[in-house]
Amino acid sequence: MRQRAQAWPVFGPIRLVCYMSAEKLILISDVHANLPALEAVLADISRRGLSSAPVCFLGDAVNMGPFPVETVRALKALRPAWRVMGNHDRYISSGSKAPELERYFHCREGAEHTAWTAAALDESCKAWLGEAPGQVSFTLGGAEFRCFHASRGNDELLVLDPEQPEHTLCGHVHSPFIKVMESGLLAVNPGSVGSSLDGNPAASYAVLSVNGSVSAEIMRVAYDMGPFLAALEARAVPWGGVIGGVVRKARLG
Repeated sequence: MRQRAQAWPVFGPIRLVCYMSAEKLILISDVHANLPALEAVLADISRRGLSSAPVCFLGDAVNMGPFPVETVRALKALRPAWRVMGNHDRYISSGSKAPELERYFHCREGAEHTAWTAAALDESCKAWLGEAPGQVSFTLGGAEFRCFHASRGNDELLVLDPEQPEHTLCGHVHSPFIKVMESGLLAVNPGSVGSSLDGNPAASYAVLSVNGSVSAEIMRVAYDMGPFLAALEARAVPWGGVIGGVVRKARLG
């Protein structure tokens, strides 16, 4: 499934937005310790000749998967030009306690899985997760962008500001979208690399283009889930059966 949307310059008595140069930006989010899915996405990026394009990582490198260490190392090696912290990254890097985790997951097993992830990661991996800001703004090709994991000031609830004066880049909901806001600017969610929740189990990412206007395209990449599912069992990952079922079906429940 591919989607396209364009946000054209907004002309008014005071404001003139004009983008001068052509640029590409790769949007990746919600890998969730699914190394095979991340490797498939990186291979697809290379196949499309986009390996030199900057990457914006929108959070949630770990949790809900069996490859936390390998995934953090792969993302560090990718050297994202911009990145933000996801709620699961925060749980790990800040040492969130069981009551907070049980509230979020609505069960004890989610907290047990998070504790397993935290125990698997060394301090350098946790530090890398914790170094990411909650939000970041940048300019690319003359266009202005603001990115965060879910919302400004809240990494667990997606809320979009229809009048936000920058293009919005976000993750968290594991379902990709491209929306034109009331301001005429875009809100882009690349979906989830590691655990899609839109009924399509393929890994999802986005390619953003700035070329006189801003446009985005959602990319879906099928991958072999066998190694992911096998690792859940071989590594005795807590809550592994539920996690595997969600990844296979691309749906909760």
